Amino acid sequence: MNMQPDKSREKIEEMFDSIAPTYDRLNHLFTMRSDIVWRRKIVRNLEKKNMKFVNIVDLASGTGDLTMELLKLSPEKIYAVDISSKMLEIQRTKINDNRLELIQSEASSMSFEDESIDLVTIGFGVRNFEDLGASLKEINRVLRKGGYLVVIEMFKAQRLSSRVFNYYFSRIMPFLGNKLSKSKSAYNYLSDSVQNFLTVHEFQEICIENNFTPEESVNNFIGVVNTLYFRKV
Repeated sequence: MNMQPDKSREKIEEMFDSIAPTYDRLNHLFTMRSDIVWRRKIVRNLEKKNMKFVNIVDLASGTGDLTMELLKLSPEKIYAVDISSKMLEIQRTKINDNRLELIQSEASSMSFEDESIDLVTIGFGVRNFEDLGASLKEINRVLRKGGYLVVIEMFKAQRLSSRVFNYYFSRIMPFLGNKLSKSKSAYNYLSDSVQNFLTVHEFQEICIENNFTPEESVNNFIGVVNTLYFRKV
């Protein structure tokens, strides 16, 4: 059985600060730019909902690739929340929009008022939460009733094709990622965090326990990369 990776605030903040300068380039490289397509699909899907997203939180926003896409939904305000100050600094240079506010914070203790947010998105960050249950409770608190939670993430999958991918993801990608980012172990952590994370079904069950209703599940890539849509009960 694999050891659970260290998800303490100090560890996660330090790690993402260290890889921030190369984060976008390596994401696009390792996914062959598919990550751009996946984010755009989220916005196109949300545009089909009969709903006005006035206030949006992009949680674990990183350098803001998903944040940029979400601006197409024409919110009055979008909050990019991340634990890494270096990631947010890069986002500040990428996005010049007075609707955007950058906030350094953990997912489990946000400063928003109860039921003040229409949409919360999490792009490839939920598996890094130190306390998933507390974070989901906090998201539920800030979301208004009927509001959406959208998660795109790499989940644990069992199919043969995903096992082939897991070999690449656990051996080749960490070697290249650490070398290109000049990090000693960040990309080993990223691989371990997927291997030790939940399946889609397990994650949905935890969300149901925290008063979210699954609405849709999209398999983006061989059962590993999935986009999940939930509504607050």
